[in-house]
Amino acid sequence: MKRNLLGNLIQSLEMLRRFRKFPGAFTITDAAMQFNRVVLPQRFHHRFAGRQLAERTRIQQLEASLWKVEVPELGLHFYWPQPPDNNLWFAIEQELETSNPHYYNTPPICLTAESLVLDIGSCEGLFAFRVLKNQLARRVIAFEPFPRMRSLLSRAAEETGVRDRLQIEPMAVGAQTGTAHFTTASVSDGNSLVQTPSRSDSIEVPVTTLDEYCLRNRFELHPYDLIKIDVEGADLSVLQGAAQVIRKYRPQIAVTTYHEVEHAEQMLNLLVSLVPEYRLRLKGFAFWMSPMRPVLLQASVQEPLSETSGAR
Repeated sequence: MKRNLLGNLIQSLEMLRRFRKFPGAFTITDAAMQFNRVVLPQRFHHRFAGRQLAERTRIQQLEASLWKVEVPELGLHFYWPQPPDNNLWFAIEQELETSNPHYYNTPPICLTAESLVLDIGSCEGLFAFRVLKNQLARRVIAFEPFPRMRSLLSRAAEETGVRDRLQIEPMAVGAQTGTAHFTTASVSDGNSLVQTPSRSDSIEVPVTTLDEYCLRNRFELHPYDLIKIDVEGADLSVLQGAAQVIRKYRPQIAVTTYHEVEHAEQMLNLLVSLVPEYRLRLKGFAFWMSPMRPVLLQASVQEPLSETSGAR
């Protein structure tokens, strides 16, 4: 995307203006997170990402289509089924740096050793591994419909010692139960549900709603539990399919908002209608997308913590 400093500043201010009807949800400080990436050319970010990937990870090719990626700062590793490129660093960075707007458990999110995390769109599993290793949750239920990533997720969880607290569900999550088609071509760009089942790179997968899943499994969530969502454009659908659970139990929410330009506002309206007591926080601008839109929405009724204690 070609950078236009003035245009991006105008878009940012317009976006901030739009969210004034949600007092305190999108502060100037949060909007400015990593704002240098919004205004600087993409080539600077990719050079930086390449250096960071080389210096802060250890990558070993094991097979023709399998790489082991170690992250020494986290004491964790995961498996990746495609040649690692600079974009992989951005996925790793969001589990390392609390200053990254994509970091899920900054305040108002407050995880405890008793928290249950529903990880919708677990992919390589680094988020799930981190919260389990650091005793930020007693259990994570990871929803991953892509069989290849599911097997790699299970393998890495076993090796990192968290498999006994990680439950892996072979399904997608959406606004209604049934089946859908799921792309399998590019993990780096994000696999997603698609509307065109004729695509050669898609498979049919089962879909559940969180309302139905929790009812069927007799789950009673709590305000210290977390629903984390990153599903490449189906994020709003996941919230819509969890309306009863959210209204009844008021769990914490961390959901990506950048896949669709209108999602942030639609999600805020939905969550406010379901739980007026939610404390809401939007963070950052998606520097790799146009037009501008926020990166992450967090919601919680828990007591606020400092940035450091909320992240750990």
